[in-house]
Amino acid sequence: MSGSYNLTLVFASYCVAVIAAYSAIYFGTKLFDMTGPARKFWLATGAACLGTGIWSMHFVGMSAYTMPMEMPMSFSLSLTIASWVPAVLASALALTVITRPTASAKSVVASAVIMGAGISAMHYGGMYAMRMDPPIQYDSLIVAISVIIAVVASGAALVICRQVRVVPKRYALVTKAVAALVMGAAICGMHYTGMAAASYPMGAEMAASNALSGQWMGIPTAIVASVFLLLSLIVAYQDFRQAERERREQVVHAQKIHKDAFHDAATGLGNRSYFEQRVMSRLARKEAGQGFTLIYVDVTQYRELVASEGEEAAGELMRSFASALASQVADTEELSRYTSSSFMMLLPRTGTSEIASIAARLRELMAGHAYAQRFGQWSLGYSHYPDSATNSRLLMREAQRTRYTFSDQATAPLAEALT
Repeated sequence: MSGSYNLTLVFASYCVAVIAAYSAIYFGTKLFDMTGPARKFWLATGAACLGTGIWSMHFVGMSAYTMPMEMPMSFSLSLTIASWVPAVLASALALTVITRPTASAKSVVASAVIMGAGISAMHYGGMYAMRMDPPIQYDSLIVAISVIIAVVASGAALVICRQVRVVPKRYALVTKAVAALVMGAAICGMHYTGMAAASYPMGAEMAASNALSGQWMGIPTAIVASVFLLLSLIVAYQDFRQAERERREQVVHAQKIHKDAFHDAATGLGNRSYFEQRVMSRLARKEAGQGFTLIYVDVTQYRELVASEGEEAAGELMRSFASALASQVADTEELSRYTSSSFMMLLPRTGTSEIASIAARLRELMAGHAYAQRFGQWSLGYSHYPDSATNSRLLMREAQRTRYTFSDQATAPLAEALT
C-alpha cells in the first residue's frame, strides 16, 4: 500500500531544506577565514544547525504524508533522536571539506559518498523509527537511486559551497540564495525518492511503544523550521548590511584615494595629473578641432613667501589666487593647481585681447592682498590648440613660457605685451 501527500506541507519541507542549505553555505563561507577555537566552535554550531535542518526537513516531509488506510503515524523516541546523529556528522564532514584551503577531486568525491551515506542513514533511520508490524518494505532499485541522489546532491553541495566564497561580494547574497534553492531541491529529491521506495503491508500496525505521534511531530518541526527561518533572515539581513557597509566604505576609500591622487589639499582644485588627463580628454573629443586655450599663472616669489612667512601664509595666497582666477574666468572648463606655485586653466578658444583683460582684472583683484603686496610678482603664459602645438605635452610646455610678468610696479600695456 502507498499513501498520499499534502502539497502545502511538501512545499514547507522544501522551505526547511532551503533554509538548511543556506545555513550550510553561510557557515561554510564564514569558517574559511577562521582558525583555532573559534573555528571549532562555529564548525560544531554549523554542523548542528545544518544537521538539524536536514533532520527537520525529513519529519516535515513525513508530516506531509498521509498513511494508507489513514493509519495513524507514530515514531520511537529513541530511534528518532538517534536518526539525528548521522545528519549532524554528515554536516560536520561537509563543512570541514567546504572550508579547507584546497581540496582534491578525490577528497571531494570521497566526502560526497560519506556525506550521502550519512543523509541516507538519517532518512532510513527516521523511517525505521516508525516501527511497524509487519515492517515497511522497500524497492531495492529505488532505494539505490535515492542513495545515488544523496551522494550526487552532496557532491554538488560541496562544489557549490566552495565556489560561492569566491563570488564577488556584490553578488554573494544572490548567489548564496540561488545555491540554497538548488541544494534544497536536491535534499528533497532524495527524501521523496526514498519515500517512493517504501510500501506498507496490508494490515500493518504501528508499535504500541512508539512515544511520538505523527501529528505531534509536526509541532516541533514547525517550531524548528520557524527558528531556522528567523535565523536565516537575520543572517541574510546582517550579510546584506555588512555587504552594503563594506561597499560604501570601499566607495569612500576609492574616492579618497582618487582625491588624494588628483586633487590639491590646500585649494581643493585638481592637481597636475588631473589637469593633464582633462587636456588629453579634450583633445580626444570631436569638438577639439574648434580649438581651445591654456593659460598658465605662476607666483614667481612663492618660495620666498614660504621661507619668510611659512606654509600657511603661502597657502592663503594660493587660495586667494585660485578664488580670483575662478571669479575672473567664468567660462573655464578646468582650473587646476599645476605646481605648488602655479595654476593652469583650460578655456574655449580665447583671443589675446581677452587674455589681456583677464590678466588686468586679476592684477587689480590681487593688488589689495596683504601678501601679494610684498610677494605679488607673478607671471602669465598661454598656448592655443592647434596653433601652438597639437599634443598635450607641448601645449602645456608652450603655455608655461612666460609672456608677461606682473607686479605692483608693472604699468606696460598688457595687450601689447601679450601679442
